[in-house]
Amino acid sequence: MRISSVFIPFFALLAGAGGFYLRLTELLNVFNKGAGLPQRGAPVTIALFVLTAVFLVFALLFSLRATARHRALEGFENAFGTDPLSYPVIFSLIGVAWVGATVRHFMELNATGIPTVLQIYFLILSALAGISIAVFAIEMYQDPRRKIIYALSIIPTLFMCFWLILMYRRNSSNPVLLSYCYECLAIITAALAYYFTSGFVYGKPAPGKAIFTYLAAIYFCFITLADDHTPGVKIIFTAILTANVLYASMLIRNLRWKEN
Repeated sequence: MRISSVFIPFFALLAGAGGFYLRLTELLNVFNKGAGLPQRGAPVTIALFVLTAVFLVFALLFSLRATARHRALEGFENAFGTDPLSYPVIFSLIGVAWVGATVRHFMELNATGIPTVLQIYFLILSALAGISIAVFAIEMYQDPRRKIIYALSIIPTLFMCFWLILMYRRNSSNPVLLSYCYECLAIITAALAYYFTSGFVYGKPAPGKAIFTYLAAIYFCFITLADDHTPGVKIIFTAILTANVLYASMLIRNLRWKEN
């Protein structure tokens, strides 16, 4: 699966880039600037729907084919092949970027007024998620049997679930589903991706589901970068996207034939 470990994540990035372009075009030309309502049957909207459906079918078929013929090794460090040099360094950098983006988002919120209680919770959980990603990688490299790893592995999932609730509260009265549906899908798939990643730590691996959610999270997070978010939030989405690219590549690369 060495070739697939490079080609498949790259294809997800390529599809995400195409979706980003279509989404940006849609936001600039389809939505009414006054009322914020989209035009019905806009070609760019239909094209984005088709691209999304085709990509998700591809991701599903690949994940099913991969797990039909291959299996993941036992233990997170074996299933993902955590390289002692690159793995802790790269994921530590992702964690640092995530925390830095959280600080920037706080400054952006503070510049427009006093952050609400829910926004403060979001900032705290986001910072903890970024820290946990970096510390998890370091601890997994040093000793994968330490109990702190179990707690660290679920923090990003908890943050993504809280983010989903916060996003729903913000859009509960918004009748235009098209304006936030891709952000919603990005958060959901990222939450599932971190959930299935922690499954390898807890001895409940699901490689097929993990691969599918990694690819879906890459695609939807890339599209969401076109939405109207603060730079801090966009950096967080980029960090999530990057982590899923690496996890997908690492897991696919280390799959083994079932007969072996």
